[in-house]
Amino acid sequence: MNKMVEYGFLCGSKDEKVLMSALYSFLEPLNRTFSKTRNKSLLDSRLPYVYKYYYWNLNKEKQVYIEVYPNKDLEGKYKFSNEDVGWILFANIIDQTPPYHVTIEEQERYLHDILASSNFEYLKLYEYKNGEERL
Repeated sequence: MNKMVEYGFLCGSKDEKVLMSALYSFLEPLNRTFSKTRNKSLLDSRLPYVYKYYYWNLNKEKQVYIEVYPNKDLEGKYKFSNEDVGWILFANIIDQTPPYHVTIEEQERYLHDILASSNFEYLKLYEYKNGEERL
């Protein structure tokens, strides 16, 4: 079972540097970082939303995949109608079998910790049903 959730940071689109600096700082002691992708095929997979880039991280130890991208795309379209949300964090929690198994509770704690490290208020925007396609 995978659990996919999107959270919104209550900040402006121009708060990218502050937000990402806080998230990078959270990952640093874990010897992890974000990758910033500008790969055309990966960006095209986000259509109809058009992004210049987005950030991602896969923490294999915790079995959590994260993406961070703006709520408003380059064409002015909002993914979520809440205009107080400047940036979105998408998380995919993966329930693996041993030896890679990490409890859902531990994964959710890790996710909560990274969200809280942003120093911005956040809210859950959408939780996907099992097997549902990503928006």
